[in-house]
Amino acid sequence: MTHATFGERALATLIDMLWMIPMALLLHYLLYGADAFSEALEPRLGAEIVSWIVPAVVIINFWLTSQATPGKMVMRLRIVDAETGGMPGVDQYTLRYFGYLVSGIPFALGYLWMLFDTRRQTWHDKIGRTVVIREKR
Repeated sequence: MTHATFGERALATLIDMLWMIPMALLLHYLLYGADAFSEALEPRLGAEIVSWIVPAVVIINFWLTSQATPGKMVMRLRIVDAETGGMPGVDQYTLRYFGYLVSGIPFALGYLWMLFDTRRQTWHDKIGRTVVIREKR
């Protein structure tokens, strides 16, 4: 198993931003209408919950069907179970997704952790018991 490098994973994330940001903006508009991008916007609990759930479902669905997001697919990277090298379960993917919060909150230290980790795992990888590997060409 060849673990993905920081650069490969960062580029995959940038590629994912090309579709994730427009999706988030569209979702925000659909939830809030004409006020979506005004300073007068008052958050609504239901809309806020939906704006967290929809991206989680989309990302986890990509992982369940492809073991990767589109950015990882372009970069030929795949998320696998850290112990078996097989496909992670829905529980692992769910923990991994919410582990993004843990990785990002303290100055993105959880993302940078992979620079010092022998298996190049981020904190969310460790939480989900996964690793990201480079597929053979």
